[in-house]
Amino acid sequence: MSFSHFFLACLAGASVLAAVAVGVDSRVLMDEMTTTEARDAIKSGKTAVLIFNASTEESGPHLVLGKHIFRARYLGERIARELGNALVAPVMPFAPTGEEAKFPGTVNLSPETFSRVNEEVADSMVKAGFKYIILMGDHGGNQAPLKELASKLDERYRSQGIRVFYSSDAYAKSDREIENYLKEHDFAPSRHGGVADTSELWAVGEQYVRRDKIAMGDPVQRPYPPQLSLGPTGVEGDPRRSSLELGKMFMDWKVKNGVTEIRKLIQDAQPAK
Repeated sequence: MSFSHFFLACLAGASVLAAVAVGVDSRVLMDEMTTTEARDAIKSGKTAVLIFNASTEESGPHLVLGKHIFRARYLGERIARELGNALVAPVMPFAPTGEEAKFPGTVNLSPETFSRVNEEVADSMVKAGFKYIILMGDHGGNQAPLKELASKLDERYRSQGIRVFYSSDAYAKSDREIENYLKEHDFAPSRHGGVADTSELWAVGEQYVRRDKIAMGDPVQRPYPPQLSLGPTGVEGDPRRSSLELGKMFMDWKVKNGVTEIRKLIQDAQPAK
């Protein structure tokens, strides 16, 4: 280990010890907290909560079924830490999956069931004392139901001084930026189970990627159909140029975009002075 790395490690350790010494709890994942720790965190100013929705679905032979779950947990934790005033509710593992449901291991919910579960989770967060509830998704089938639900719940709770928002930039805006980057750098077309999908999960944990199974998938349909349509491999396009480095960069973009949007949503919700 170089001296600079040793020095940084010492600083990180000292920061943790200092936090413990003054009674500061650095945890942001609610499923790793006790009820009293969650209560105290909310009282101390962590009044925003991220309800991050994932999916359990196939993404070809090289990516685990929990792809979206692991990514959502990773993104949720990083975004909450950057925000400084947020906790992360337990990640929602199931969602409407559509075309992926024909593959073994995929779990499919109807949009109605998905929305109802999110509605009741949001209600639980209101009862816990949160003032800002952020609905997010790491899966395409999450987006439309969450957007509609956020509007409905915001209207319901607004008179109580509680706001409910839908945040999409960690997903949609980031994916547009990633797609443009891949085009500009002459990557072969790919979507579901492709370069971005594979690289991002690789950055979360290499144990979730079966590198020896990364192979050419089915052709990417152009123009993109309104609904995902998958061939027999369950992969769209060529994921073979996926890499850890790409994944780290793409996940950094997602964190940055998510933090920026959520901060603005909360800031814009403040009463005029």
